[in-house]
Amino acid sequence: MENTIPPQNQTEKAFLRRLGNRVKTKVTEEFLEYANHSSAIGKDRQDLLDREFTLNEQEFFDALDKSCALAAIALEQGRKASARIRYFNTEMDKMFQESSAIFPQAANAWILDGILFSHQLAGMKYLYGLDVQEAAVIDAFGSASSISLGAQNPYLTALDRLEDALCIRDNICSAYHIGVRQAYALKKLSNLYPGMREQPLVVHCESSGTIANAVAIESAAAYVEKKLMGGKIGAKILAVDGSWAGGYGPAREATGFGVNDCQEKRIDGSVWVDRCLPLPIKENKDSFLALLNQKIENASVAGLYIEPDILGDAGILPVDPEILQETIQLFGKNKLPIIADCVQQLGRTGSYWGENVETILKNYPYLIVTTAKSASNGQPFSYTILPKEIADCAYPLSQVTTNQFNGALLRAVAVSELLSAPELQQWLSDKANKIEETASKYGITLGTTGLRGKYLNRAVSVGSNETVKLVQIALLVEDGILVGALPESIRYQPMLLDYSSTSELVANVIFKRIAEVQRGNISKDVEWIHNKMKNVPSGLAR
Repeated sequence: MENTIPPQNQTEKAFLRRLGNRVKTKVTEEFLEYANHSSAIGKDRQDLLDREFTLNEQEFFDALDKSCALAAIALEQGRKASARIRYFNTEMDKMFQESSAIFPQAANAWILDGILFSHQLAGMKYLYGLDVQEAAVIDAFGSASSISLGAQNPYLTALDRLEDALCIRDNICSAYHIGVRQAYALKKLSNLYPGMREQPLVVHCESSGTIANAVAIESAAAYVEKKLMGGKIGAKILAVDGSWAGGYGPAREATGFGVNDCQEKRIDGSVWVDRCLPLPIKENKDSFLALLNQKIENASVAGLYIEPDILGDAGILPVDPEILQETIQLFGKNKLPIIADCVQQLGRTGSYWGENVETILKNYPYLIVTTAKSASNGQPFSYTILPKEIADCAYPLSQVTTNQFNGALLRAVAVSELLSAPELQQWLSDKANKIEETASKYGITLGTTGLRGKYLNRAVSVGSNETVKLVQIALLVEDGILVGALPESIRYQPMLLDYSSTSELVANVIFKRIAEVQRGNISKDVEWIHNKMKNVPSGLAR
């Protein structure tokens, strides 16, 4: 397998090592100086940390090498293993049946009717009940796993170990006992706010994107009610129908998942979010802006909730920049907040926050940004940054949670340093261009009916939900590649740090397999699994 690894990978390996070590060293030294902890780690402990880091780094790059080799095999001859699906895997099926019996309904949107992982490393997951070679699956479903910089990334886990060594990681009740770790992280995260940094800011750190968005929604609504509506309750956040919109429990209002009827009621009986807007894409520009104007004229608008670069669960569709420009003018005139939900686009669309946030939305005085998932590379961590004048309007104690300001704080700072690095973003842009070139080789053009999205936040329209299932099954069983599903589209969001050669090989496998499935070239095993899954709703084949 080693002989299949292209020599150019060595150059990229050296690049990633330099960048990773630079970030790890910077965050470590900054924090130790900030916290006056420079002598807190003894020699024996430091030796242990160094040895563990060396081992983790080697294992991580071995996994990157392996991903490249497996992708080459998949393209050249395929990597068929029917037992990657539990119907052909007795051990996986038994374990899955035992586990699923105790899982809550809210957590059982199983991909491909249930597959089970044993462990993961870099951009690979290992499936349960198979030998190590067959079990290895290249994960191109990054939004769901959220480990966009690779599982067990050594430059990030090293900072987790540092927190352990300094005995600062387990401070859960930070609402009552704040630590220097929280103070450092909040200061660093506040500096990420896109523009207008001279204005006072507030940072909420939470465990999930749902809570981060709930903080944004509630704060914006309270601000408008107190400042613009004379204390009247009932202001609503406008949101795009068919996409995620944060919120309280079932008030997540994720119409993309079909739960938009489950809306948490406010004290006056109204809902928090008015999911009325069409997709903010070019063909909807007039209707989108007309509805905004109409809603504002009728009063009770608390602001706009929008994924500013890519509409994730609505199909990985790019937002029209002209719509954003005109929305800013309209909302600025009315002093209304805009909530930019960057959860699914963080680091994937041209910069840390995303292309449109760093350009069009930058310096908007009523901008609230939220993110989670990749903010800490897979750990339960999210945050909201908002102007203090908006944050201070939230009702007292309504946003207190026990784990507030906790989570993987030093890791999150390191993630921000990595994803903000211009050299990394340029490298990701080059890989994204190669994906578009590769798609065109298979007749897949850029657009809503072909390759969607931008940079490394992608989907591929394949025409029907049944074709989506067939492609998902075929890629997993025949090629050892895991992709996600959206309505009539394949979800394709690769791990960011795979080598360029790996990225190109995986792109070839995915586009080639899509073309074959669309021609009807499907194996008997894939057809059998597809028939077995006929009764699995397409929305649950994610």
